[in-house]
Amino acid sequence: MIKITDRRESGRLPRLGLWSALALAASVASSSAQPQVATQRWDAESSAQLLAYIGQIDRQGLVALDYAPDRLQLALSSRDAIRIEAAATYSFATLARDLAQGRIPPGRRGRYYIASDPLEPKAVADLIDVALAKHTIEATLDSLVPQNPQYRAMVTALARLPSGNTPERQALRVNLERQRWLPRELGADRLVVNIPEYTLHLFRDGREAASFRVIVGKPSTPTPRFSAQVIGVIVNPPWVVPQSIIHESIGKLIRTNPGAARAQGYAWTYAGGRLHVTQRPGPRNSLGQIKLDMPNPYTVYLHDTPSKALFDKEQRTFSHGCMRVDRPADLATMLLSATGINRPALNQMLEGRSTRRLPLDRPLPVYVIYQTVVADANGAIRYLSDTYRLDSGIAAQLSGNAPALSASATLTECNAA
Repeated sequence: MIKITDRRESGRLPRLGLWSALALAASVASSSAQPQVATQRWDAESSAQLLAYIGQIDRQGLVALDYAPDRLQLALSSRDAIRIEAAATYSFATLARDLAQGRIPPGRRGRYYIASDPLEPKAVADLIDVALAKHTIEATLDSLVPQNPQYRAMVTALARLPSGNTPERQALRVNLERQRWLPRELGADRLVVNIPEYTLHLFRDGREAASFRVIVGKPSTPTPRFSAQVIGVIVNPPWVVPQSIIHESIGKLIRTNPGAARAQGYAWTYAGGRLHVTQRPGPRNSLGQIKLDMPNPYTVYLHDTPSKALFDKEQRTFSHGCMRVDRPADLATMLLSATGINRPALNQMLEGRSTRRLPLDRPLPVYVIYQTVVADANGAIRYLSDTYRLDSGIAAQLSGNAPALSASATLTECNAA
């Protein structure tokens, strides 16, 4: 096994994550089927190609000094085979990890609960073998980044901007990083909610089939970023009111004006010294008449709302964490189309006021993401408002001098039977 030492010639290696990066590189070395000492895999030409790739890594929104170019250059100058092996393996391994999974590790991303694709040391060792055998250092590393149009458009936009720490460059760097966090295969059919865009996108066969305005959580009760599976549509859902909202408002309504509370469909009991409240199904229900059945540990859902006028607001941060969807019957009809349930049949169910669970023909992945830079179908870039003020924290972490983002619990309004 190669012994990788902490030389820090570059002066840029961040303290946080250093030893995990060294451990990754050491594991990569030990995972290789080829003996590292007896056979030099990294020759001068391949190492020089790797060094050149590091020198251009800013095109991906990353910082060259994070990949120890000075250490690799010194190793090349020394012509010491073992030193070259150690330096090149370290640089390639950390590059591969950051391009495939993102520079910022999962535990430092705040309220982010979407798993990145795994990248085991053995897989990195295999990538090194392929890159060296085929002399494709650049192509092999490039294959790890997202291949979707959003990422490509942002890379192109970044290349066209002047150097310097401009707001646009920072926004692009941050959002390229967020793209690297995502799984590479999201599914040809999927739902994607982009929180700063206040929009839900429905994709069919890899292309956007429809979009819907959404309302997201307030900055004090933000919608988390997570993934789930939509398994059905719930028609006329009841609402089991969370304790946080009982304490905030509904409990007071029940105590001071129980008649008004009943008129709004609330029913309540006392158990275990606490007030428990449910709102009956119907047009006045806070979940509206349609809710997507998407089990998740955050009790965050996509659902209808009786407060339709809020969709006309430009900034739509009004909920306790859940996502309210405009035109939910249209969305439900599209999701249920393969099951034989059409719009007239759905309308009849809505009028009946009875709760119905309608399964989809197959689960549909949903991703709730946070992109403050988006590209349209022609590659044109739009910069969105940073709804929860998360960009600066990500940018600071990419610069290596900031604490992790907060991952405190998120309150929601969507608990439902």
